[in-house]
Amino acid sequence: MLSPKTRAVTDFKLVLKDFEPMVKDPRHLWNGRDISNFKLRPREAWANWLICAVMRHLHGDKVTFAEDDIGDGLIVDLKTGTIINTEHVSALNIPKGKNLALGEQRIIDAINQKIVRGTEYAEGKRLVVFFDGAGSFVRSKVRETIFGTHNFVSVFCVGLLESGPSGYTYIATEFRDSYGDKSVSFKIEINGDFTDWRITHVTA
Repeated sequence: MLSPKTRAVTDFKLVLKDFEPMVKDPRHLWNGRDISNFKLRPREAWANWLICAVMRHLHGDKVTFAEDDIGDGLIVDLKTGTIINTEHVSALNIPKGKNLALGEQRIIDAINQKIVRGTEYAEGKRLVVFFDGAGSFVRSKVRETIFGTHNFVSVFCVGLLESGPSGYTYIATEFRDSYGDKSVSFKIEINGDFTDWRITHVTA
């Protein structure tokens, strides 16, 4: 159960509108400034919102996210009481002279940054890789490379595909060793004024 002191998002659609200026000016996502009334960094909160959008599509509108004092936020099903602890790693095109790899290697390199921290660090957590600028990437290559190499419960990869006046499109994929040679991916399409979104299953 959530602690009474834990702040959870209650109006999922309203929060989407709050994210609009942060996403449209990605310097907020790059520089990691804290949100004034929430403990998570903007990019952590936004990635958790995107994951929750998919989970609400699958499991109902009682799924939301919350801040916490240990990791990078909680994903919570208020109906079942299920709590998912998240740990985030950024693979964004942050303008600090970093020369990040393209394609699936950008995602794999970010995951490896957390794998090296060991078993105890990963135990009970879902790793969230938040990326942009990867270009074309092959999900199966990510899955094959990380399979059996980490101790996270699963790895979520959340990446920007397209952005423009008509809206923003992200892809969210979960890699879980118990899935074997499969991965589960969904596209999240957010309209230009950040008032609504659409979820579609990605099969290719």
